[in-house]
Amino acid sequence: MECEVNMEMEAKKAQLVEKRKEQILTATKHIFAQNGFRRTQLDQIAAYLNVGKGTLYRYFRDKKSLFLAVFEQGMCQLRQTMMSKVEAVANPRDKIAMAVKTYFEFFDNDKELIEISMQVRSEFKDDYSRIFLELYGDYIVRIQENLRNGIGIGIFRDLDVEKTAEAMSATLQGVLQTFYIREFKEDSAMQGQVGQRISLSDRTEAVTALLLEGVLKR
Repeated sequence: MECEVNMEMEAKKAQLVEKRKEQILTATKHIFAQNGFRRTQLDQIAAYLNVGKGTLYRYFRDKKSLFLAVFEQGMCQLRQTMMSKVEAVANPRDKIAMAVKTYFEFFDNDKELIEISMQVRSEFKDDYSRIFLELYGDYIVRIQENLRNGIGIGIFRDLDVEKTAEAMSATLQGVLQTFYIREFKEDSAMQGQVGQRISLSDRTEAVTALLLEGVLKR
């Protein structure tokens, strides 16, 4: 009986630790996105969270590990969102359309993660590759499976599944990077002009059409 009580207490403790870490990561994302990794100090983060700096060290080894954890949390959320929305669609053609829509909507709703992603790639290329490839491996396999299904039922033409899946993934990443360079980094005064709305979702129709034109059977 005592053993069961101890196990239950340990489980609750572990849940509290994870919950606290999630709270820290969510609150910290804004600071890193706004100030950049190099200009952000742990003292700033502790003050923002209204905790002592020792609390941060209790959960994260240093500023770099906290920064990478913010990025990794965001990538995990992207994976979960893509899976929940895209896997619910059966038709291979519609699945591609949903993937594009979901990807762009996700980053429209979390522009700070775009900034964090670009910073991680710039500051810590090896860590970026490791975290990205963990997501990419599963993601690219799902694209390949969808293409094979589409070919199998006659919706898509015969094509090189592996290379086509890579091209599709690269297209979405390329649009995201261009969005960041050309628009997301614009002066805030320009972004605030009446009638001007910066949105990745505005590209959904064009990108979906581009991808499907390359795979649909005629």
